[in-house]
Amino acid sequence: MNIGKWLFSSGVLHRVRKPARYIGGEYNDIIKKPKNKIRIGLMFPDLYEVGMSHTGFQILFHAFNLKENVFAERIFLPWKDMITEMKNANIPLYTLETYTPINELDLIGITLQYELSYTNIIHALKLAKIPIYSKDRSENNPIIIAGGPSASNPEPIADFIDAFYNGDGEVVIDDIIKILSSDKTREEKIKDLHNTEGFYVPKYYELKENGAGFVVPNYEKRIKIRKIKDLNNAEFPINQIVPKIRTIHNRAIVEIMRGCNRGCRFCHAGFYYRPVRERTANEIIKLSLETLEKTGYNELSLLSLSTLDYSDLETVLNKLEPFLKENRISISLPSSRVDKFGLEIGSKISGARKTGLTFAPEAGSQRLRDVINKNITEKEILDVAEYAKKSGWRRIKLYFMIGLPNETEEDVKAIVELTKKIKQKTKIKDITVNVSIFIPKPHTPFEKERFYQPKEIKEKIKILNEVRKIAKLKVHDPYVSLIEALLSRGDRKISELIYKVALEENAIFDEWDEEFDFRKWARKINELEIDTQKYLGKLETNDLPWKIIDILIKDEFINNEIENSKIEKTIDDCRWSVCTLCGVCIKTGLNNVIAKQVKK
Repeated sequence: MNIGKWLFSSGVLHRVRKPARYIGGEYNDIIKKPKNKIRIGLMFPDLYEVGMSHTGFQILFHAFNLKENVFAERIFLPWKDMITEMKNANIPLYTLETYTPINELDLIGITLQYELSYTNIIHALKLAKIPIYSKDRSENNPIIIAGGPSASNPEPIADFIDAFYNGDGEVVIDDIIKILSSDKTREEKIKDLHNTEGFYVPKYYELKENGAGFVVPNYEKRIKIRKIKDLNNAEFPINQIVPKIRTIHNRAIVEIMRGCNRGCRFCHAGFYYRPVRERTANEIIKLSLETLEKTGYNELSLLSLSTLDYSDLETVLNKLEPFLKENRISISLPSSRVDKFGLEIGSKISGARKTGLTFAPEAGSQRLRDVINKNITEKEILDVAEYAKKSGWRRIKLYFMIGLPNETEEDVKAIVELTKKIKQKTKIKDITVNVSIFIPKPHTPFEKERFYQPKEIKEKIKILNEVRKIAKLKVHDPYVSLIEALLSRGDRKISELIYKVALEENAIFDEWDEEFDFRKWARKINELEIDTQKYLGKLETNDLPWKIIDILIKDEFINNEIENSKIEKTIDDCRWSVCTLCGVCIKTGLNNVIAKQVKK
């Protein structure tokens, strides 16, 4: 059946929620004639609104389509009502640009942004009529590759993916196109990916038991992550696609820098995306003005992991201010930085919305903030809150984490006490305390720490309930966090669990609170006799599933950080202090853009 005809003549768009998710044709979309083109599908395994809010997804979409001989199209997972309609009409998963069944493409690239999307990937492959296990695919099936931060531990879904890529996507595009352009067989092309830096092809590695109950790949050398050296030489899309429906981030976006060196010991992104690479102020201003012109948005976001750490932010804001003010355009600065300087910068922004301020102390006590290397004191937190009130902010959101290594009952009580002090200091009525649960992430100093079981977390939540007397309290579901931790540190044995939970329990959209059902996971964990404590307890071995991926952080640095956490010693952001010898700059030939001294 012609998919376009089915969409517009069957009445399906009148029967599903938000039909604009499924028809494409947005402003700035890219349509090419498919003839003689390499056909690539870029899949974000979640709803349209989520995928279209992901900057990396838009970067890759435009970067691939800059190549004359390539046609890249977008793929998202439909909501459940549309999945039912498609199954009833025998309609496979298709691309938004040309309504092409994705099983007809040459390659599908899947973004692995978070582990809870793994069941979505299973459903997407099934809906696409593509064999779910890579070993079952034939010459006529597209090559399936996956990349993104969750690819730094590829093992839990290694059975389903032909090749994994770790690193900045822009640097590997030419390699992919060269391989796909050849007259080789599908198997030969996958072999070429295996021989290309940054790619991990699971089928070429034997598995072994590591002595601690894990199944790990046997390798002679690790797969090194690839980094782009100069963001100013990387194309950034100014003609960003403008969705027809509201997305999570409905605004023009300019990536001003990549990476973060603050060194929070729990933060996967901070280690995975190192080191910091900045665009110049002039390039950011140019991109901002052109993007606003090409999209028509009335809000601009200067994006990075910690925007207020950008070294020349005042220049950027001062030069943009007249244009933004004249055109009544507001600006947002996502950031993890919590200090008065950040608020002073924020106060200068023309059109800045001062209805709500968000910052993340992460821990209530100074001792625990030192354990996790969150370099901020209680006085600084209170000063920021007080300054925020004086500067016009009327709502505050505080982000904390429980279940951190070395956490005591007193540390949890300190969250309550710090919230009370902020309330007393500011007299702000609208305060929200958001509490997440620590998940030990691969490639961080805390990768081998234990995950607190839900029963323990619930005891901590009882203490936190005292917050409700003075503020709103939102705590992440400990059972959701448990599954995320299991998937984060899983090995190849977890793939069968993912498969069975997805297809036999029909688990889908697990990252959505209203869709997650722990009972589905528990039933299959019991059926497969999986010892979750093996994955969630404190790990004693260095031979771990994810160690085949080398994110260029030296083992000596990680070990030093483990010891520093034990003695509650902090280290500074190397951009503003001295080199910490983590190894990334040395291995990539990059240089920190701020630090002037290097520790010998």
